[in-house]
Order: sequence, then structure tokens, then C-alpha cells
Amino acid sequence: MPLMDGYGVLVGTLQKYYCDRKTNDRNYYHCNIKVRSRGKLYLCPVDLDSKHDADGLQWRVVHLAHDALGPVMEFGEGWHDLESRKGSGALDYYLGEALMPSCDCRKTGYDSLLEGSDNNMVPSCPAWKHGTGLDAFADLEMLLSGSRKLFVYGEPFRVGRGVHNIHQNQGDPSSSRWFAENGTWQDGGVVVQRGDGTVSAFLCKFKTQMFFPPVPQGPL
Repeated sequence: MPLMDGYGVLVGTLQKYYCDRKTNDRNYYHCNIKVRSRGKLYLCPVDLDSKHDADGLQWRVVHLAHDALGPVMEFGEGWHDLESRKGSGALDYYLGEALMPSCDCRKTGYDSLLEGSDNNMVPSCPAWKHGTGLDAFADLEMLLSGSRKLFVYGEPFRVGRGVHNIHQNQGDPSSSRWFAENGTWQDGGVVVQRGDGTVSAFLCKFKTQMFFPPVPQGPL
């Protein structure tokens, strides 16, 4: 099933960012990115809540070729709907060759998940890191602080201007309230382009979400 309110990418520039101050266990921990696009501000909360688990959050920073995201790098400012399929510019952490985990993932203790996969497809691809939201934010902040242009992937707000679900959007267990929205080619993420033209992506998921979720039948 697709995300309820659609999927796409917001293109703009960084206005500012700040992190939540949790007041109780019912609050989620977010890094809130304010993106300026076409003269308007968009709120983009990146969920970095590790649920008090020392390794509840998993993330990677991936350095990309300029053409790795297909047509997206040439998009102008604003919100752009994307079809959830290969070649549209959509992200998929596992089916997208530019983002696919390599043999380096063995260092994280998930060897069995790589059985039958091409471990040499992206030999320089970094392993997933495990830790808390604060740990992940340190890596995200380094990207944000050096950005010239931002590409924020996820689901648009139903009300107001903004983007959420800026994380993996597949692999949730059947017991999860988000199970019905699992799907391929609809993962979220924060991609930055620096002043020198180099491009990097911050990708994150929760410990409860599967690596390499089963691929549904049908066209991708």
C-alpha cells in the first residue's frame, strides 16, 4: 500500500533546523528542518526517536554521484510528486542501486540478510550505524550545515506546508500501526547538494523495521 497522502520530494534551501525537547515518553524526538522554497517555509520533521533504546535508530550517510537520483537533481524549487517506481527519482533503500547496502553491512551483525544478494554491487557503500537519535543527529547536522540545496523525500503534510515520513517506509511488522503503508520506492530521506556540487544522502530507519523487506509481486 502506498503512503496515505502521497510521496515526493521537496526542493529548496535550508532556513534553519532545531531539535525537539521531549517533555514525556509520548513525545517523539525530531530534528525539525525549515526549508525555504519559492518564498515559502516548509516544516520537515525527521523522526530520530530511538525509544530509549541504545541502538533503536539505524542510519547511513551515502555519498552519491550527481546523476544517482535520476531527474530529481534538475528539479526546480517546490514540491514534486513522484511515482513509486524505478526511474522516477523515488528512493528505495534496497532496490535503488545507488543506495543499496553492500558487504559492509556485515559489520553490523546482519550477515544472514545478505545471503543471495550481490555483496559487491556497491563496494564503497557505508554500513548502517546503530545508536540514539542524538548520535544520528550529529551526522545529519554535518550535512545540513554544508548544504547549498536540499532535497527532502517523504510524504506531504495533509494540512499545511511540510514533509514527514522522512525515513524508511517499508519493512514495518504486521503488528505495527504503519504496516498498511509499507511499500517499495517510497522511502524518505534528506539529500544535500553542497556548494562544490557534491551530493550526499542521510537515510534512517527504526530497529523494528526489516532490512531487505520482501519485494511484492508485480512491476517495480
